[in-house]
Parts: sequence; C-alpha cells; structure tokens
Amino acid sequence: MSSFFVSSDKVKTGQTFVAVPSENGLDYRPGGRIDLYIPPTSKFIDLSQSKLKMNVSIAMPSETAGEVCRLQLDAQTGLHSLIRSVRVFTGRKTALLEEIEGYDVLSALRFDYEKNQSMVNKRVLTDGATGYDPACRGTKGTTKTECGNCFSNPYFPKETGTQTADFANSKFQVVTGELELNTGLFRNEAVFPALLTDGLFVEILLQDSKRVFRQLDSTVKDRRAGLNPVFFSTNGSDSAAGKESGSFANGGTSDTLFIDRANNQTSVDTFPFVVGQSVALALTDNSSFTSTDAHITRIELITGTSVGTSKIKVTLDGAITNNLGVNVGGNAAADAYLISQSVEKKASFDPTYTVSNVEMVVAQISVPDGYENSMMAMMREGGTMNYDYRSYTNYRYSQVSSDLVANIRLPLIESRASSILCVPTDASVYSAKQALSASLTYLIDEDPEDVVNRSNRSGLVGVVDELQNYQLIYDGKINPSRRVDVTKISNRKSISQQWCIEAEKALAMADIEPLSFRAFRENFFIGRALALGQNAVYDARGKDFALQVEYTGDTGPAKNHLWMNFVAHIRRLVIKQGGIQVEV
Repeated sequence: MSSFFVSSDKVKTGQTFVAVPSENGLDYRPGGRIDLYIPPTSKFIDLSQSKLKMNVSIAMPSETAGEVCRLQLDAQTGLHSLIRSVRVFTGRKTALLEEIEGYDVLSALRFDYEKNQSMVNKRVLTDGATGYDPACRGTKGTTKTECGNCFSNPYFPKETGTQTADFANSKFQVVTGELELNTGLFRNEAVFPALLTDGLFVEILLQDSKRVFRQLDSTVKDRRAGLNPVFFSTNGSDSAAGKESGSFANGGTSDTLFIDRANNQTSVDTFPFVVGQSVALALTDNSSFTSTDAHITRIELITGTSVGTSKIKVTLDGAITNNLGVNVGGNAAADAYLISQSVEKKASFDPTYTVSNVEMVVAQISVPDGYENSMMAMMREGGTMNYDYRSYTNYRYSQVSSDLVANIRLPLIESRASSILCVPTDASVYSAKQALSASLTYLIDEDPEDVVNRSNRSGLVGVVDELQNYQLIYDGKINPSRRVDVTKISNRKSISQQWCIEAEKALAMADIEPLSFRAFRENFFIGRALALGQNAVYDARGKDFALQVEYTGDTGPAKNHLWMNFVAHIRRLVIKQGGIQVEV
C-alpha cells in the first residue's frame, strides 16, 4: 500500500487550493513564531504545490533623527531570509516529522547554486528576491550585482522627476510572497496523507532584524565602490574652462555636486541615493573619504548648454569640505565617488520588519471514494503505510579564529544519508549598523573592478577565510583519499578543481541541482556525497564522522566560524493503527 504515495501512480485525482491562516496572531515581528495548522479534513495534500503566503513591510528606525536610506531584504533569498527555522509536526504535535535549523542558511546555499536566470526571475516574482536590472548596470567594469537595483525594486518605487521630499517609511512597499518552503516534506512530490496524521502543524521562527537588511551596493563604501555614482564637478560644465572651474580643490567646500554619467547615471530614476540621505565623497581607490558630510535636499536632472550633456545635480543642506588630499572632478586627475553616511553617522541604526496576513495555501488532492475507503479499511485491519521524504539535519559546531587546525566531530545518526554540506558561516557579532554598512565584515574580494567587496550577508553564507585544505574521516577511512586543496579560493585567485568536483556531487545528492558556481567565493561550503546514484544511501550510524580543516599558519582565519553541517538523508514516516513513528 506504500505505493499509494508514489507520484507516478495513475489514479484519477483532482486538486483544489485552500488557504489556512496562521493561528497565533495577525502581525509578527523579528524573533517571533508563526504557527500554522493544516487540519485532517484536507485529507490528501500535495505539499510541493502548497505555498506559504505572507505580506512583509520594512521600516527604518525613527525618522526624527533625520538619517534615511533605501533598504531591502537579502537580494538572493528575499523573504526566505526572514525564516530562522522550520519545524513540522503531526497535527497534534505527537511526532516531530522534521526540523530545519538554519533554514535561511540552507536556502541561501540552494538559491546561490541552484540558479539560472529563469529561476532568478521567478524568485523575484514570488519570493521577494531582487533581480539584476540593466538600468542600474555599472559601466566602469564593476562585477554584476542583484543588490544595486533601484529601478525595479519590490521594496521601494523608483523616483522620477525632481525630488525634494525626504525619503520616509511610507515610501516602502508591502511585498507579498508565495514561498515554496525548502524543507523535505514541502519539496516532496508524493501525496501526503493528512487524514492519517491528524493534519500537520508547522512552526516558523523568524530571524533577528540585524541579519536580514541590505543597503544598495551602489551607495556603500565597502561593497562595490566602483558602482557608486562618480563625482563630476561642482558646476556640471563640459567645456574646458567650465571643467576647470568646477574642479573640487583640496581644502575647498561645496554644497552642490554634479554626477558623472558613468555607471548609467543618466536620470533620477537610476540614481541610488534619496533626499534626506547623508552623503560624503571618497576616492575611487577607497583610500580616503571626506570627514564632513551633508544631507541631500534636492535631486534633479539638469539639461542645457551650461552643462553640455545632461547631468544629475545633487543639492546639499550644507557644504562638504574636500579633505581627500587631492583635487577631484573637473580637469583633476583624481576621481571621487558618492557614499552614504546615514547609517554610519548614527550611534545605532536598527531597522525592523513586520510579517502579516500569513497563510498556508494548501494544495488538496481529491481521490475516488473507493480508493480512500480501501486504504482506511487496510489501516483498520492492522496495515502499515510508509511515506519517504528527504530532509536535512543541521549539526552545528563553533570554531574560534585561533584554531588553525580544527577537528569537527559530527555525531551522525542518519541511516539513509546521501550527502553532507558544511557551511562555515561568519559567527562574528555585528551590530545592525555594521552589517548594513559592510564595515569590518568578511572581505570577499579586492577586485580592481569593485575596489573592495566586503560581505553584507554575514551569518547567512559560508566564508572560506584562509582555509588551505580539508578532508573527511568516517568509517575508519579518509574521504577523499587525499586532502582537498582550496588555496586558490582562499587566495581569491581562482576556483579549486577538486573542491568543485566534490561540491557538485554533494549538491546533486542533496537534491540541489548544481546549475551555477558563480557564488563559490561569496558563499563557500564543503561538500561530500556519501552515496552516488538516484536511490543510493549510506548508513552513517556509528561511523565516527569528523571534518578536518586546516588554515594557513601565517594568519589563520580572520573570523570565528559557526559551522552549519547539513546532512541530507531520507526519512520514513511509518503510520500504523497504533501510532506514528519517524525513522531517521
């Protein structure tokens, strides 16, 4: 009778969608818990077609301090970044079917590697992700980013025409998501028998606010500085004499900034800054920035003979002093770019979010009465029903930065394991202000195109952080037989071939299709397939698992690490007349 749950079975069925609202409130804040109960009256459910629907609104801290900026959620994971953990129980919570701790980390790994443009476009529509928009492209050789989109961003509207009103929380748009939950049960295509488990109970724990917010990459100093608006002059003139007079001399002051057309700064709707935002100037090599700043009071596009080609004019409420040590703009040899100071200026900057109108849109499957009746008769006669699904257990391990060699013991208990994905997240405690500005966070790269690129996804993604090599030891054997060298990744030079081979196999056996390795440096992980083949599994019980990692002896890792070690495995739900059992 277990074949009933194979999706290829040819049984005439119908499908309807029913919305089940959350049980424990209307609005939810950071750190809160969402409870959803799917009743047994749903009978049979296609969980892979069921969606978590919610509205999300974000807000800056109190605007009375006068420091504002555009904000969004993580560009790649969108609303999934708000979910810290997911637990799924039987309806009366008599049995825990699965628990995904570090749900946001697992989702980030899946979305970063199971990625093509069609998938990204879909996540923009359904998940609150942010897609790359050519209207906000960099023209000075910067790397591509999804977190620089101010033209078609779901969290705030694009601005058009002359801007004089301060940006406010009322500008943020409510984002509606319909999420496909990244858990084993909710990715399983086999029909789930809710009538035999008293339904399902889903608990969702929300993430802290300081882990989820991002500024636009084209506004901060330590992300992709080469993408920021480039200062042109103080008067906007293209003529030789005008450019000379518009040069911002070292030691000089100005309350007017004209912006170069580089990085597609040709209209107000592609300009990433807003009225009310504090700004300063920095050299394009990131070596120095002005100690003085001022708030934007007006943003406009100026045309006419006085400026030659049209340019964006930024008016400030006070004068910025050029203390960069060199002349910038105009005919000067040095260039400078615009940076935000709204977050950096405040003693603390703690935005928040609200989740509302939460419901599970359940895909109910109808089957012929005779089929349901025969199944129930079998159960009454002492029959057993088995339901298999893939899940993920997270074995966490803390590693301090002084550990040049770490032996990470993993007490695996999974009898049908298929893969292990080890994600060394940055365990540093950053304030919301530090995380938003990417100051002192993990250095991803020092690419001349970007100048300097520090992570704005601390705690969400893995960092290679001077790792030299690794190997796994289990069942008394070294796997693979030789240490896997990752120095090319650590040196920020290239990708390591053996690491890539191991990672690809591990992702595939974890039910993550390895479509892109673009994020190998931004979201690093160690992967090992424990079995190969469509239905292959490995009994990990009692095999004394350990991951050995070795860092450079010169400096060691720069950050403390919280290792998120996800073991992909097959679970079996055993349903009998006398009760329910979950076999791991």
